[in-house]
Amino acid sequence: MAALQAETVVLVRSARSIRAADALPSNPGRSSRVHALIDAFGLDKKLHIVEPVPLTDTELKSFHSPEYIDCLLSQTSDDAQHDRDTGFCPSADSSNSSDASDSGSADREMYLARHGLLYDCPLFDRVEDYVRYIAGGTVTAANALVLGRARVAIHWEGGRHHAKRSKASGFCYVNDVVLGILQLQRRFARVLYIDLDLHHGDGVQDAFIYSDKVMTLSIHHHSRGFYPNTGGLGLEGKGRGARHSLNIPLNRGASDFSFLRALSAVANHAATSFAPEVIVVQCGADGLAGDPYKVFNLTTDAYVCALDLIVSWNLPVLLVGGGGYSNPDCARCWTRLTAAACGVDIAPLADIPEHQYLNDYAPAFDMHVEKMLVEDENSTSDIDAVIARSMDPAIEPHNPN
Repeated sequence: MAALQAETVVLVRSARSIRAADALPSNPGRSSRVHALIDAFGLDKKLHIVEPVPLTDTELKSFHSPEYIDCLLSQTSDDAQHDRDTGFCPSADSSNSSDASDSGSADREMYLARHGLLYDCPLFDRVEDYVRYIAGGTVTAANALVLGRARVAIHWEGGRHHAKRSKASGFCYVNDVVLGILQLQRRFARVLYIDLDLHHGDGVQDAFIYSDKVMTLSIHHHSRGFYPNTGGLGLEGKGRGARHSLNIPLNRGASDFSFLRALSAVANHAATSFAPEVIVVQCGADGLAGDPYKVFNLTTDAYVCALDLIVSWNLPVLLVGGGGYSNPDCARCWTRLTAAACGVDIAPLADIPEHQYLNDYAPAFDMHVEKMLVEDENSTSDIDAVIARSMDPAIEPHNPN
């Protein structure tokens, strides 16, 4: 691991932000388990803990549309249930209560659906706290880099890469990654965003599709019908952003070897050609072999080696979380990454220390993520083709003048 001093690592969290993150329906209780394991290994003593500053409506609207934020933050799960029971129609004549109830319910459903607040992103208790703290945590971490107070800043509750400007999507209610990058641009001219999640980082790519100041690189699974159905092989981008969106789609069963071979080749090329001044890494852990998706066959070694590569470029790094639906495996992964950022090696077979969630790690009670006995459907020639296509046409080297 490239040398990093513990005092240069910032971890953004607070008791309130952890409670807010724990309330997310797709990842209940995950945040508490991640931070409990980080503390159980004593890593909280090897870094600076900074409390997140929740974002205001105005700050959220620096990326998201006013209509979306007003819709999201004016509603609660109780409001939604009440509206379904009583009807919602702002223009309805209250004297015709039956018609108003029927049309109001339909209007409310359409209103929420337009903003993606049904199905995979339903309203839930504490959604306002969640949105403000998740976005605020990533912006707080980014600001630590902007002010030169850290070389690595971490916010594991962030990484909600699917949210669009005017719509929630894929369990993501706010795109904290985009807001964090906008904060980084106050100091850094060029930002390289690397997405390690099982799913394509479509929301971040879309936000900067016309920009030549932000390069997005996403390594993910891509197949017919697999969410979000974007991120096919090759380079994307529009206008000045042409060739600034790199996608590395992998087939099922991707092993540590396949994943790292493709990532290291394309990421090194991007870092050399684009000459970024800061790196943002989305560390979604749903590619781990133990994740309920069971699509990739990765261990936590793949994530640690990826971070090792990125840190070797000797640039400021912002680490955020993302997907991952096995709470123990997410905790294992992000704890090892936190340790690596602090220059501490936690072995894959290290015993889990005594702490309040120890029973979650039964029966082995160690840091190991067991690989599946499945075929890696990414042949050497497949990986070579992905690497070649992802770098063709070649990114023109950045000219600082």
